[in-house]
Amino acid sequence: MLFQNLSPSPALSITQFSDIDAFRPVEFVADARSVPLNLANFHTARAMVQLPFCQITVLTSFPRIVDVSYRAAHGVVIFQIEDNYEVSVNGMSVNRPTFIGMRGNLDLQFVEPRGSLHAIITLGAGLQDREWFDTPDELCPFTPDPDALATVRSVTTGILQTASARPDLLQVPRSALALQESLLLAIDEMFRRSRPPEVAGRLASRSYCRLVRRVDDYVAFHAASPIYSADLAEQCGVSVRTLGTAVASVRGMSLHRYLRLKQLWSARAQLVKGSDAITVTSCARANGFHHMGEFARLYRATFHETASRTLARARGAD
Repeated sequence: MLFQNLSPSPALSITQFSDIDAFRPVEFVADARSVPLNLANFHTARAMVQLPFCQITVLTSFPRIVDVSYRAAHGVVIFQIEDNYEVSVNGMSVNRPTFIGMRGNLDLQFVEPRGSLHAIITLGAGLQDREWFDTPDELCPFTPDPDALATVRSVTTGILQTASARPDLLQVPRSALALQESLLLAIDEMFRRSRPPEVAGRLASRSYCRLVRRVDDYVAFHAASPIYSADLAEQCGVSVRTLGTAVASVRGMSLHRYLRLKQLWSARAQLVKGSDAITVTSCARANGFHHMGEFARLYRATFHETASRTLARARGAD
């Protein structure tokens, strides 16, 4: 609903996509990598406003797994615009009203079983330390006071609407600074009235994230080979049960389904390049599929088209 009430302006950038293959290169620029969980009715949109010393980005997302690398020396605050969402971050559920604060260098692993509308406030060098972040390079989810969160949401969407309807106001330094100050004061109050997470939950999430990164590295290195859970668990130095728990916590699905999804998206990434040297069969085998019937069934169920159609479209023959 928010995007329906906004129009691009000199102060407001709006980008919308209905094609995952067009969206992925734009996402890579932001150092993010999504694996959609459902491509039916795919749509995503992004709105951006630049204030004097911070940037507001609002995203409407889609069902997905997404890895994001943040390089934010002065801090980032992320929160949901609406209450109806289901998200986990680095294995920690944020299905109740939650916001995230962090600064430094962080790798985050999100799972969104359904799309959500969220805001990212990226702080710039011109801001004084507001004492929001205790430890650099560490994810800090908070449980906010409902009223404080509602105020931050209202101020954020109000700035977007102002940027859309009255872009001239953001071109006046005094007006732009006043809008920025209203947002920062609202975030100040949200931090002041919020509760930090339990330490035990944060430690468990770090351990699970390390295990999932080892799984990703192993799959990438053994792309063409069959992957067995017992061998994978042995390589990671844990039991199959622990490995399955880690993947379920961080990626939101079983180990088997996650491995198959990674292999399917790797195959698709090769097919969409449209190389004359590649065939569907060679691509399937290069990504660990040695039963073509299974590959064809899973590919069509995941991408709503055959692998041969993907390849033909990439070559301009469709």
